[in-house]
Amino acid sequence: MQAKPAQASARRTFTFWRITGVVLLLLALTGALVVHRIRQRIPRELMQDIRAGIAARNIKDADARFEKYLEVRYGPQSDPANREKVFLDFFNVEHIRAMQFLVRHSPANMRQANIDASARWVQQFREGLTPEQRADLAARLQAGGGDSLLAGAAAQYNSQDVRYRGQTAPVISQLLKTIAVAKHQ
Repeated sequence: MQAKPAQASARRTFTFWRITGVVLLLLALTGALVVHRIRQRIPRELMQDIRAGIAARNIKDADARFEKYLEVRYGPQSDPANREKVFLDFFNVEHIRAMQFLVRHSPANMRQANIDASARWVQQFREGLTPEQRADLAARLQAGGGDSLLAGAAAQYNSQDVRYRGQTAPVISQLLKTIAVAKHQ
């Protein structure tokens, strides 16, 4: 007589584990689908910036952290073409959005230091330009699409909250000085 209750108990245990397995499989598939959908919606620019930010996040010095970020994102900063790409990306609307995301999600105690390091980088970029590089930069900014690039960047920047604009004013100031120097060489 006791064989039947033992069989029923074994069946219930087997059924429980089968249902648990199916539920876990469904949760794993749902999680994978959600991650896949999120990755599809995240702009490529943002993913590149996030990867570079993660690579640099544990560096204590803000300037070294920003340099590491740039190296991972754009390549060696000893290459003038990479430095110019960095500078021009400050006017790329998708990159501006990505940078806002990174600033918003960076630790509060590092936020202003990161912004100031970015401003110092732009200043050093400007001060390190040779006359030929300045002329090349001016040509790129004045070429077809240069004005629309600057207008799009200005519109994106102005659409952000006033607190963020206040925090990033040092970067904007350095960018505007660099544009002025390039255009009025």
